[in-house]
Amino acid sequence: MTYSNYTFTDHIGLNIFVHKWVIDTPKAMVYIAHGMGEHALRYGFFAEALNNAGYVVYADDHRGHGKSVVDGKTGILHEDGWAGTVKDIKQVTDQMKKDYPDLPLFIFGHSWGSFLTQDYMQQYPNEAKGIILSGTAGKQDALGLLMVIAKPIVKRKGMDSEAGLIYKLGIEPLNKPYKNEGSPNAWISGVKEEVAKYDADPLCGFKPTNGYFYEMGLAFKRIWTKKSEANINVDTPLFIVNGSDDMVSVRCKNLYVLIERYKKLGIKDFSHKIYEGARHEVLNETCREEVVSDCITWLDAHM
Repeated sequence: MTYSNYTFTDHIGLNIFVHKWVIDTPKAMVYIAHGMGEHALRYGFFAEALNNAGYVVYADDHRGHGKSVVDGKTGILHEDGWAGTVKDIKQVTDQMKKDYPDLPLFIFGHSWGSFLTQDYMQQYPNEAKGIILSGTAGKQDALGLLMVIAKPIVKRKGMDSEAGLIYKLGIEPLNKPYKNEGSPNAWISGVKEEVAKYDADPLCGFKPTNGYFYEMGLAFKRIWTKKSEANINVDTPLFIVNGSDDMVSVRCKNLYVLIERYKKLGIKDFSHKIYEGARHEVLNETCREEVVSDCITWLDAHM
């Protein structure tokens, strides 16, 4: 196994940082899309496990995150926003196919990365051999209210202003069930050591911009429609992994909304697994080894 990294210039001139975990004779490729307020290197242990199972792994720091930040300003998606972030992902997967033209491509998307992957599935329905979504959902209860609030804030303060009220209303309530656990980020995992590592990581836990949330809201309104989801290739296998206590999906209530839509869409090879007691980051929970094993078993079965 060899770790390396590179930077590419995307379609609007942003420098995007990409991590690579490669092996000598891989059987397939996995692209990892990370979540909000974190970075791709947090998935290093998962990438190494995938390497040991025969998969080469690429993962970029999405724009405004990790080492893909301009002038130290985190959470900024720049002028083409969400759509541009999805295009960045496509540039990475295109590069993967150039590097390994004979290997199938799989995608693993977590949280924000899972929503970007939902969009990728619609825009590029024939690119991936199979897809795994983690910490995902198909509905946000307060979306309408947040969009009403976000629009005037963005108009008044600008897209690149740090989110205050929107963050307070949209993100802070995720921690309400765990408010006595000593961290504003206890909602990500029930493993205190993992939460402490997240809290201590200078590249994690920042407040994105008002524009970030506004772009996300617009994307949700677009990708969660019957018209958009009709673009998904029903022949592409899909696996969803989620914690039963994930507050992003309101303890899976809004995950089952997505599951039912995908079933009605007719995805031919579709399965999901809920990990009892796990919170948002199933890869950083007590069930970590089980999740990794389940993902690798699913990947192996869909080669």
